[in-house]
Amino acid sequence: MTADSMDATVPSRRPALGFIGGGVMAEALIGAVTGGGLAAPGTLLVGEVDEERRRVLREQYGVEVTADNLAAADAELVVLAVKPQHLGVVLQQLRGQLREDTIVVSIIAGARLQTLCEGLEHPLVVRAMPNTPARVRRAATFWIPSAGLSQPALLRVRSLLGALGTEVEVADEAGVEMATGLAGPMPAFVYFLIEAFIDAGVALGLPRDQATLATVESMRGSLELLHRSQESPAALRKQVTSPGGATLAGLKVFESAGVRDAMDAAVRAVHARAQELGRLPLAPLEPGKEG
Repeated sequence: MTADSMDATVPSRRPALGFIGGGVMAEALIGAVTGGGLAAPGTLLVGEVDEERRRVLREQYGVEVTADNLAAADAELVVLAVKPQHLGVVLQQLRGQLREDTIVVSIIAGARLQTLCEGLEHPLVVRAMPNTPARVRRAATFWIPSAGLSQPALLRVRSLLGALGTEVEVADEAGVEMATGLAGPMPAFVYFLIEAFIDAGVALGLPRDQATLATVESMRGSLELLHRSQESPAALRKQVTSPGGATLAGLKVFESAGVRDAMDAAVRAVHARAQELGRLPLAPLEPGKEG
């Protein structure tokens, strides 16, 4: 059987969970759902335009794959996981094609509930914003449902998003958009800081592996202490900062360099860009550009 013929094979039964787009974020969700036992791999169907991505997802997770988005959209719960600029094409493909009881969960940055409901001609839509720690079931996912979802449907969504880590239902879409600016890019921001501290350690003369160990384990321990403690980040910071001490000297450099202001500006930039993406002209979908 060829790879193409395997890609064309879809389950005879209705999939429990379908994905439109099989990129990085979709893969994180697939790994969390299958690894956490929420759904068996054979009950998932992923619609992905790129053949190599289909092969990777099929071989690594044992899920069903297809190049046909309509087949994946036949699932009981469908996750929209394409780039914002490809949303228009997906809406065209799926408009009026969903079953009445299908629940749609969009993780597309900037895509508002009204746009999704009207574009799909479907009332059962959830807008959510997870982040990549979903791969280890430590995501922070903020979400809001459309008005049409029943309590059983909401419980199913909560179960799905809860399998990824912590889920928070917010009162309005502004809450999701603000979370997009903070939680969405947080992994990248943290990795950026880790890179910078490792480079600083190397510049002092530490071997890179030791600088990496010192940075990663210290950050891991600090986060675990914060997680377990009842104290605020500020209180824990002050415990490490003696008057006239070495740590204070470093913190003064951060303050004089405007690190807080830079972090605030970065979060605001992400928030603004996510809103812009939701207003971008809708472009044709090209192979290999989902995810």
